Amino acid sequence: MKNLISTTLAILFLSGITFGQAAPKPPKPPKTTSSSTTKSNSYSFSFDTDVKEGNSSVSIKNNDNIYKFSAKFHESKFESLKALVINKLGDKNLTVSEDMHKWLKIKNGEKIYECKLTEDRLKIYVDKEYASASSIEMMNDFGAVLKDAISGSDSEEQEKEDAERALKIAERALERAKKEVERIKGSGSN
Repeated sequence: MKNLISTTLAILFLSGITFGQAAPKPPKPPKTTSSSTTKSNSYSFSFDTDVKEGNSSVSIKNNDNIYKFSAKFHESKFESLKALVINKLGDKNLTVSEDMHKWLKIKNGEKIYECKLTEDRLKIYVDKEYASASSIEMMNDFGAVLKDAISGSDSEEQEKEDAERALKIAERALERAKKEVERIKGSGSN
């Protein structure tokens, strides 16, 4: 009887090892997706005043591939903006329809830039893959000029004020740090 129990236990044990455990299935490899990253800067400005003529907005998107400038403004600014754009882009690539002035520069069949001006909107698109470095820089700088003209502000003056404010904050932080160093030195010598 002892042998029967031992044999039965041995068979059960061995069958449990053999049939109870299966080799684990390898995990499925993850699905791969490709992605790309681009350096991108987007800025939006809204200028809201109590005067209807003062309300406007400007949006600038600037990444590795494109530069986009989009603005909405009061129609009273149309003539001054038209003069700025004609002064900068000329009239060589200009077509005028009933309600739109459109500048389109194409080189080797590729759109370099497009600028559309209506009575209350301005849109500029630059394809950086085809535009020259000087054209890209010119449009970046021109966008700042247009933003200032639409908003009635001065970007350079604003940057100067921001830099002066940051300098004052840094000077105060330096003074606080010096006082803290002196306090620590004074308490350490006691």
